[in-house]
Formats: sequence, structure tokens, C-alpha cells
Amino acid sequence: MQELTNQGQVVGGHLAGGSVLSDNGGLTVNHPRNPFKRFKLRADTVREWEELSAKEGVAGAVGLAAAEAVLPGRFGKALGAGLGAVMKSGHTVRVDWADGNQSIIELPEKLFLVFSVMLKNHQVVTEVQAPPSEPVPAQPGVADRILDLASSVLQRGVPAAPAVPAAPAIAAPQTDVVEQLTKLASLRDAGILTDEEFAEKKAKLLDRL
Repeated sequence: MQELTNQGQVVGGHLAGGSVLSDNGGLTVNHPRNPFKRFKLRADTVREWEELSAKEGVAGAVGLAAAEAVLPGRFGKALGAGLGAVMKSGHTVRVDWADGNQSIIELPEKLFLVFSVMLKNHQVVTEVQAPPSEPVPAQPGVADRILDLASSVLQRGVPAAPAVPAAPAIAAPQTDVVEQLTKLASLRDAGILTDEEFAEKKAKLLDRL
């Protein structure tokens, strides 16, 4: 299983049946029929990518496998098994290669973290719009939740403190920077980034605030 081996898997389209491995801080796709032939997942080989929902991942993989991937014998059986068992704790992504090919790839959490940081500028985010007749109620922000929690604690008998003005809404760029810092810290803790590389990238991100 991918969760045990910490490997990704191409489940549809170009290179279907191939495995995805970590390679010197990057990711490599092994050719399903020639293990000595490898394809790098990096900025100059990937045109764009998109994370799919669980439903889209299965449907997209099945469609691409039927239309594009023709794997005889045991390779076809392996692909069918992969399509029937989408990772529950991983991520399914659609990768559009620079040469025009397309792959559906499943990645465990650790490999997806590396993949998403390396190819952040190539990600395509599809926004799902709610039907006009069914408006989606506004969800409370992080600051609102913290204030609600603080109020409930005070109401249970904690001495009242001077009123604290509501924190300003967190801007989208700042949220993005915090997420990137968290990912970079995870890469450093995993040994993929050195302390010097982490400090350099952290300084660049903080300059954006």
C-alpha cells in the first residue's frame, strides 16, 4: 500500500501504473515498463497541476485510464487495483506535463507536501460557485472563533479583563505566508531543507507581509 511504502502512484493517463518516489529533495515518476526510465516532477517539466476531490479523482482516473492508458496483462490488473482503492489519507492530483501529456497521480501526505511546495506557482485552483438559489452562509473566521472561546471562558467565572478590540480580519496574503512557513518548517524537519535554506526562504516570505 502507498501509505506503508511512502510512494505515490500514477493511476491514470500518461505513465499509468508508474510509481512516484522522493529523489534528492524532488519527486520522480518511474516508467511502468522500464524502471530505468524516469520523469522528474519539477517546474520545467510540469505546465500546471490541480488537486482533485475524492470523487473527481476516481472519475478522472477511470476516464483517462479507459481513453489513454492501454496496459496489457499484469500492468492492466495493477492499474485496475489502483483505481479501485483511492488513498483515504492522501491526495489525488491532475498533472499536465509540458509536453502535452496528462497524468492522474495519487500522493501520500509527505510527498504531496514536497510536490505542492515545489510546484506552487503551477497550481490551478478551480473555484466552485454555489447555486444562486442556495446561498452559502458566511462562516466565522479564525479571529471570531478565538473571541467566542475567550468569551465562554470569561462567562464561567474567570475575572473579567479589559475589553480587547477585535483582531482585524486576516488578509489572504498573510494566510498564504503562514501556510508556506508551516510547509517549509515541515520540509526542514523532514531533512529536505537545510537550516540555511529554511532561513532564506522564511526571510523572503516575511518580506511579503
